[in-house]
Amino acid sequence: MEKVSVIVPVYNGEKSVKRCADSILNQDYPELELILVDDGSRDRSWEIMQGLAAADSRVKAIHQENGGVSSARNRALNEAGGTYVQFADVDDWLPMDATKLLAREMEARSAELVVGDFYRVVDGNVSEKGSIETGGTLSLQQYANEMMLAPADLYYGVLWNKLYRRDIIARYGIRMDENISYSEDMIFNLEYLLHVRSVAILKAPVYYYQYTRGSLVDQSLNLSSTVKMKKNVIGYYNEFFRKTFDAPAYQERLPVIYGYLLAVSHDSLALPFAPGTKKLDEGEALSALSGEGGTGFPMRSAILEARLLGRYMETLGRRHGMDEARIRLLYCMEKLKEPCGVERLCLLTGMGKPAVIVGLARLLADGLVRREAPLGGKEHFSFRAPELGEELRQLDRDLDAVCFAGFTEEELRQYRGMEERIGSSILRRLQAETAKGS
Repeated sequence: MEKVSVIVPVYNGEKSVKRCADSILNQDYPELELILVDDGSRDRSWEIMQGLAAADSRVKAIHQENGGVSSARNRALNEAGGTYVQFADVDDWLPMDATKLLAREMEARSAELVVGDFYRVVDGNVSEKGSIETGGTLSLQQYANEMMLAPADLYYGVLWNKLYRRDIIARYGIRMDENISYSEDMIFNLEYLLHVRSVAILKAPVYYYQYTRGSLVDQSLNLSSTVKMKKNVIGYYNEFFRKTFDAPAYQERLPVIYGYLLAVSHDSLALPFAPGTKKLDEGEALSALSGEGGTGFPMRSAILEARLLGRYMETLGRRHGMDEARIRLLYCMEKLKEPCGVERLCLLTGMGKPAVIVGLARLLADGLVRREAPLGGKEHFSFRAPELGEELRQLDRDLDAVCFAGFTEEELRQYRGMEERIGSSILRRLQAETAKGS
């Protein structure tokens, strides 16, 4: 497991720095360091950061006189010791598996850059954003072509939905331009991309980007000022494409390249009634299961484990363009290792019969399951997706890593034994109850 350095510049972030830091420190990926750089804050940010560093050895808190966000990020890059570098802003936060998914994709694809989707948060409304529809590996030229289709999208310009290789940053001395205050992250990305051969596209959200009403950007940016500031960036943008393509291909793309000056972002909104937008209220719902005040809930562990597994299934489904229902069916069928009927799949997945039948029909059409000869007069289905097998088994390993963090081997052995005994007791009782009614 390679180490990841997560960089967060902080300026007057006392209200959000702990939330941001906690979302990073609680990642599924423990091999990381969090570098917090206080850029001359005038509130309690530095005090909070010192407390975070005292409580967790993975946190490095740095204080400097106010020099701007680029100066703070450069200071952190000088201190970073990870194989990979990830960025976050203090107002935002990360999904629990963001770093894990980015690092795995980097290694699985042998890429030099990973770009993920993200969540846009506006007034409590959350919308998933991603400018490239399918995952996989793109050459630099392919990625550049995609970028020309929506050059102003946050997806391409920002730092926080990407994972970088620190050796590339160090070898070529890539740093944030401290002399500009607009699109400095875009320029960093353009310079980094010039040293990249392939880009991995991760179809999973890796960031919650929160809109802050009344911010400097919110107050100052209009079409006129945006175009004016983009003129300062267009030279970098044009140079990137000139070096990426040969002369004829570059000349063909020039009109599109300069279209960047008037391009607008397509992924900066989270409209309340738009398809795919939801309310950010899951934390409130989960708090009902916190067990505070000594009021334990018998189904609490089962509910939480099911929610966590569902979360992992949802992420895997995004990677392969499938809904969670189909992933759940494949997960159960892969574990069974034998053909099974609809009724059994209903029981194992907790899904209703219509949903199972629809899911199986779609999996059959995709060639991921096979209809077997009727056994006992009923159709049975078998798992036929070896390319997904390892990813489905990884779900179990990820679940165990969370559920049994801190367990000794002996404690885990005892738990597995008790779990089996409890399951057998419940099964006997249910079987006996069913027999009475037959």
